Amino acid sequence: MNRKNLTWLILVVIVLFLPLSVFAQGELVILHTNDLHGQSLARLATIVEEQRALHPHALLVDAGDLFSGTAVSSIFQGQAEQEAVLAMGYDALAIGNHDFDFGKAVVQKSLDRGLPWLSANIWQGEQTFAPPFAIMSLKEARVLLVGLTSVATPKMAFASNIAGLHFADPVTTLRNILQEQEGNYDLCVVLSHLGYGEDLLLAQKVPGIKAIIGGHSHTVLASPVRIRDTIIVQTGSSAQYLGKVIIGMEEGYPATAELLRIEQDTPLHPSIAQIDQHYAALMANEMGQVLGYASRDYVKRGMGHFMVEALLSYSDADAALYNGGGVRAGLQAGPITREDIFAVEPFDNQAVLVTLSGPDLAELKKIASSRSGDFFTGPRIIDLDRTYTVATSDFLANETASYSILTRGEITYLGQPVRQILEIYLQERVLDVQPKASSF
Repeated sequence: MNRKNLTWLILVVIVLFLPLSVFAQGELVILHTNDLHGQSLARLATIVEEQRALHPHALLVDAGDLFSGTAVSSIFQGQAEQEAVLAMGYDALAIGNHDFDFGKAVVQKSLDRGLPWLSANIWQGEQTFAPPFAIMSLKEARVLLVGLTSVATPKMAFASNIAGLHFADPVTTLRNILQEQEGNYDLCVVLSHLGYGEDLLLAQKVPGIKAIIGGHSHTVLASPVRIRDTIIVQTGSSAQYLGKVIIGMEEGYPATAELLRIEQDTPLHPSIAQIDQHYAALMANEMGQVLGYASRDYVKRGMGHFMVEALLSYSDADAALYNGGGVRAGLQAGPITREDIFAVEPFDNQAVLVTLSGPDLAELKKIASSRSGDFFTGPRIIDLDRTYTVATSDFLANETASYSILTRGEITYLGQPVRQILEIYLQERVLDVQPKASSF
């Protein structure tokens, strides 16, 4: 081989192998998600696998709300999501408020089966409910991963689902951990299910955080937000994006981040698709049943209005109330299945009838008018000398909910899930029995 050809061969070897060497020695990569809400992870897993081929030592983490939001999640109480997370090899997951939707026993069982939940500020007696943090000893650095859960969780979960749990102040909690673990780590990364606004405050109040990987508020941050030396990132929700944080190993550990879009034509990862197919087969008979045909699309907000009308019709109440967060999807024109109704209301809330005094109904109406995302229908003029009935859900008729005034009244359970009442209403009032040839 002559010298010219040998030189070209050496250059080719450098081009082929130097980038991987640089990645291995000069960068720490953290792949992240949040608010997956029971969605299929099959396409996400494909992108994760591609990134791991580029960054073999990358961490994979999540910022909470793995459960609740799809029919599969509700029917099997998070089993499908748990299998997918374990198959994908997540290194850590923060506990979100919706992760208690099936009760704390479900979260405890998932901890026992090896799901790497983290939450430093959920206490059960004298100890934390889940591990508060994990230290990942990588080749380049020791990474302290700390999980934080929203202190508003008691207002967003059934009391029985979180009985015996205390949610401590996240700022104080994090400060204490950083002080106690000083010298045991090089970088601190927080998995925060606090919401974007709280993440901004956390970064200002607690120095020494390299990255806050956020969730809860479903915020899409196309580029990281910087507060001093801390970057804040979040991927929206429902596996639409995979986040990627890149931290340099030189002095100061400079960090940047980006979002990787999960496209509809992204191939399904075979092993995760197999999990999806297994659970889809289990629920196919019941959930695939066609209830009727929609002649047009109905947006999510439209379904909220149907919800209160359904509650009003079913109960013959004077008023009806439902929270915007309890309505998760609209309906598309065409055949409507039971699975589609689950997507609209996946939380298994029970319908209740609350008897209130006139002044209390007036106060309830005032609160509802200040919450533009919620749905209320009732009398325009309220007689303060009489009583009224309000149809709503047991989730709202709870002293920890936003409408705690409902607990002043007499509460009667109607014996039906809200979803079932909505299904009956849609079949009787909205959906066609047969498809219209010109509509689909």
